[in-house]
Amino acid sequence: MIRMIRTKNLRALQEGAELASALEADLENAEAAVAAFEADQADDVEQLQRLSSEAHDLRVELEAAETRGSDMHRLIELLLTATKYAFDAADAPLDVVMHQGNVHSTHRDRKAALAATPFPDGVWLPCPTPDDTDPLGWKIKQATPTPLPSPANASEIEFLLERLERPALEQLDEARELEAVRAQRDTAMKDTETAAAALTAESLTYAFHRVAVTEAVTEIAMALSGRSPRASVREVSALLLRHAELFGIDTHGPENGADTETKGAVA
Repeated sequence: MIRMIRTKNLRALQEGAELASALEADLENAEAAVAAFEADQADDVEQLQRLSSEAHDLRVELEAAETRGSDMHRLIELLLTATKYAFDAADAPLDVVMHQGNVHSTHRDRKAALAATPFPDGVWLPCPTPDDTDPLGWKIKQATPTPLPSPANASEIEFLLERLERPALEQLDEARELEAVRAQRDTAMKDTETAAAALTAESLTYAFHRVAVTEAVTEIAMALSGRSPRASVREVSALLLRHAELFGIDTHGPENGADTETKGAVA
């Protein structure tokens, strides 16, 4: 009986342990799912913010494009009005037909002016008297065209042209600044590479020189450690002569007696 109860208890404990293990696995899976959901939610929030920023930029660009379109439409209207004004001024009459000192009619060309007189095919001579009140008959006076004044909307046309041109000029200035910065960056990179190469060469030269000096000093120290001082002096002198260039010693002696003390002392 006790064995049966123990067996049942052990089986119940095993089932409870299995159930606890399953629940723990389910909990871990649930935590992993929650973490994945939170990560996805963070990505969605970041993407939503990015889309909102892009939408704001697009809205700004759309408003700017609408403003440019409105300015362009208004500018076209003003230019059409100014063109019509110029054509009307160009079509102004230049030939004035006078009869007995009074203006009879005005015309754009000489042929139409002649046709307005009773003598369209007659020979017309220059009049010696410029007086318009001359009652001798018919005259054709050449009128001097007045200087063409600026159209009424000239200032608005200039303002719209400047406002439409400003973004392009700003982009051109930015492009020039970027080009200048790029050129400065390239120059700085070349200077840095040159300086790095020079520093590397100088460092290598110093390292080789230091190794050579260390080896020479070691040889001199070993020579000085000999038992015979005379032999040591001779060996040190031979080493100094062999490494003269390394230590900056002039082995050729003074020229014309110059610097005899210094070079003699070094030698």
